[in-house]
Amino acid sequence: MLVVAVGPANAQNRLDSNQTIQLALDIYSGIQRSTLPGSVAIKIKKLLESRTYRCTRVSEYQVFYQRPNLATLKVKCSGNRTYGLTVATNGYFAVYGGDGMLAPINQRDAVVYSIAAEGDVTEITGIDLQLGKQETEARFAAGGEFDYLYLGLIVLVIAALVGGMIAVFIRQWRKKQGRKPRQRMKPMKKFKMATSSALKDQLLLESKRSAKYVHYHACGIYIAVGKRGKRRLFLSKFWAKIYAMFSLNFYEATEMQLATLDLQSVYKAVELAAERKALKEEHVAVDASSDDGF
Repeated sequence: MLVVAVGPANAQNRLDSNQTIQLALDIYSGIQRSTLPGSVAIKIKKLLESRTYRCTRVSEYQVFYQRPNLATLKVKCSGNRTYGLTVATNGYFAVYGGDGMLAPINQRDAVVYSIAAEGDVTEITGIDLQLGKQETEARFAAGGEFDYLYLGLIVLVIAALVGGMIAVFIRQWRKKQGRKPRQRMKPMKKFKMATSSALKDQLLLESKRSAKYVHYHACGIYIAVGKRGKRRLFLSKFWAKIYAMFSLNFYEATEMQLATLDLQSVYKAVELAAERKALKEEHVAVDASSDDGF
């Protein structure tokens, strides 16, 4: 007599407990050791089928949560909704989902391993271009967390300030190196006297010390002495101190500005000193000629 036993159609896919435990251990170790995703996907498919879950082919999976002794995966099989799979180091495993309970795989949660129909494996580690564009547009519409327009304006302002300072120092450096000779108009006596050394000497005699190497005259003029001993006249104490400290000539008093000040007494003192010097030189010359006569 011939006896035929007929069982369920999927009985050939069912595994014993030892085999399922081994599959769970292989999946966990494969995740820890970064085994080829294709081989891990095959073991996931077998473990799902051992619990009567339908899985024709694992199209992609994601290690959603991982601890030293436990790992939770999201699995997507072709034609089915997302499954959840938890495997542990002691061989424990649990399969759930497939009925819409789990949210679809999100590329922003963790690395997604996608297995092509031909068996090729591709790794998706970030957001695709279209999704990135949508998020960027949404951020601009909502105001964003940071506005790069203000950052650009700040950079431009700082660059303009630095450029202006460099231009000023280059101008002063070139001015300090020397100027090209230029034609000068014959000035009037008052303007010629305004920049003479005799006038500066007289101003220093009548001035009081305001700061180191800076003197102040009652008519409103500051006399600053530079590093090389040159004396210059300023109407501002600040620029006088700058010249005394760094020998940088900013806003020196012009002859036209000096002409507007009350310097008549100074001019007279300079003229008297010049006359006395001329008379002294004349007397010396007369004495010398008389000595030669004898």
